[in-house]
Amino acid sequence: MAGNILMGNDEREIGFLDSYSADTSVVPTVISRLITDLRKISYPQNEIDEIVLSMDEAITNAVQETMKKNCHLIQSNPCHDTRDITIRYTITLTEFNATIIDHGKGLDIFNIFSKIPNCNADDYQSQIISYATESEKSRIKIRINGEEVPLRGIGAGLKIILNFMDSITIDLIDKEKVLSTLVSEHTDGTIFNMKRIRRYK
Repeated sequence: MAGNILMGNDEREIGFLDSYSADTSVVPTVISRLITDLRKISYPQNEIDEIVLSMDEAITNAVQETMKKNCHLIQSNPCHDTRDITIRYTITLTEFNATIIDHGKGLDIFNIFSKIPNCNADDYQSQIISYATESEKSRIKIRINGEEVPLRGIGAGLKIILNFMDSITIDLIDKEKVLSTLVSEHTDGTIFNMKRIRRYK
């Protein structure tokens, strides 16, 4: 269910929403559409390049995680439905806002949490300095079932996206522990939102 919405000259906006089977062919399909939509709102090429790089990274990760989940589901039950990914973005004259929903395992939270400084380590002082100076962490929110959790390290993919986005919110849905009696079995996964105020004219 893809949609395009164009409003008046002073309030131009393009909205897009669609779901896809988890397949690598999704990435060029969505990116091609995104480039066309950014050009319709007269975004300059350097702005387009930065947004496209971020979206490419986020969509690729969503596809890969959902493909892994689907492979696992099919191995455990060949008749099991596979999961899709959903992509939504809104482009205005002043802002880009996108959400990508996948059904993979989500971030490796335990690996992230293990990066807290270790007071027994020989390099404890340098760990504290490194931990305290990673200012990009303040621009990422991670929530599990709606409750915010501290972030203690980010991977290369998130670093790439943070270079070009103003904020990222990641909602991890742990349906087995909290939501299993309230929602369908297809609700687990990651809701990844990124926002950016237009930077170039």
